[in-house]
Amino acid sequence: MKSGIKFPEPANVHSCPDHQKETIKLFCNDHQQSCSVCIGTKHRKCESVDTVEDAAKHIKENGQFNVLLGDVKNLEKTLREAKSEQEKNVVEMENSVDEIIEKTEREFKELVDHLEILKNRHLDEVAGALKKGRGKLSDCTNILSDGIQCANYCCRNIERARETKNDAEMVMTYHRVKEKILQLKRFEFKKKRLLISETTSQVLKECRSMEYFGNVEYSESDHDITYNVHEIALSFVSEFNFAGENLNVHTGNFLSKDTFAVTDYTPEGHCLIYSKEWKSVEVIDGMGYPFEVMQAGEELFVTDYSTKSIEVFSAYALHKLRSININETVYGITNCNGAFYIACGNKIIKIDMSGTKLLEYKIKGSDTVHISATNDGHLVYSNSSLNTVTAITDQGETIWQYEHLRMKEPSGLDVDSVGNIVVAARGSDNIHVLSGAGSLIRIIEDIPQPVFIKLMEERSLCCVCSDYKILKVYKL
Repeated sequence: MKSGIKFPEPANVHSCPDHQKETIKLFCNDHQQSCSVCIGTKHRKCESVDTVEDAAKHIKENGQFNVLLGDVKNLEKTLREAKSEQEKNVVEMENSVDEIIEKTEREFKELVDHLEILKNRHLDEVAGALKKGRGKLSDCTNILSDGIQCANYCCRNIERARETKNDAEMVMTYHRVKEKILQLKRFEFKKKRLLISETTSQVLKECRSMEYFGNVEYSESDHDITYNVHEIALSFVSEFNFAGENLNVHTGNFLSKDTFAVTDYTPEGHCLIYSKEWKSVEVIDGMGYPFEVMQAGEELFVTDYSTKSIEVFSAYALHKLRSININETVYGITNCNGAFYIACGNKIIKIDMSGTKLLEYKIKGSDTVHISATNDGHLVYSNSSLNTVTAITDQGETIWQYEHLRMKEPSGLDVDSVGNIVVAARGSDNIHVLSGAGSLIRIIEDIPQPVFIKLMEERSLCCVCSDYKILKVYKL
């Protein structure tokens, strides 16, 4: 940020990034890129490719501009408030220095020569602290001003794009601004707090033998303004108790349209789908021991322990489309780069969309039931009996393995937008937050028997299920 925020440069938003002479006609949702003739090359294996018109319609109908604009304005408001506090801090420092000077002049008015030297030395220290503080606060304020300027720029682009009749321009502007605001959020803005004070000597009568009047204390503290996983807190929103319904909930996942689904891991179990307002709106029946439900495109994939299969349903009509026989005990499921990975206790199986087995990974132990994919295409799985969390490549090579004395029975896990991994440790009543390299970032304590944790950063939400019966929703 010190070198200056890179603002979006004007560009020909109507043309394909790789083929400047071609007008864009399609938008790849998998890569969040526009394309034209390259749809037959670098995007031919992508699952979700829309026309520009459909992409624009989706943005309009789902109110994504309003969500993005609100996000930008909230960030701008936060930065403005931080800047205002920085400016007030300068006044506070100046007032503190004025008080120190007045006190110094009042108490040492009658002293001469030697005391005058000490006084001047002391005031020089105060002035030096003020200069240092001004410089630090000025740097921090300039960074906040740059952030505000960038947020303003994004707002203007959003407003202009909302008014344009050119769908291609609108889509490209939307995604360019979305990428820029994500970069802004990832930047660790600081709200600096500086204080200048002094400690007065208690031996004024012996001033002739003193070398210094007092110590000028310069204190400085930084406070993150935007998202920081080290300091993020959970604010309780709502709670659902499934005990009365005799449900046995092992997993849950956010679906499209801000809905959330949980599975009832019991004979003749079912899936419950909750609306954005956390009201039960849909139920999927006809399964035995469903373990996890996951959405891919317009389909829901549900692992069924009893039938050793994956049951596939329409994501919107919820009618059954087909079954994919795995012929293995199936638990957790995740997808990455067009393939599905299923945790099967003592192994992980990779299949394609049609159910064809592509790879099989042998793993230690027999209690691997939860699995997730990282941003860089690696697989992360937990083993509740070995008390480990392991990351492997798509070829099955182990990248790292995490163990901790305060992590017992690791269960459900999830990955955030910057690659951090959150692990629900049921046996130790806490949640471990790991970096993408497998190192511990922090431990969130006093979470009773967490079975799984799921994040939805777009709405700053977090869902944690405890003891297979209680689902709690938190605001991040």
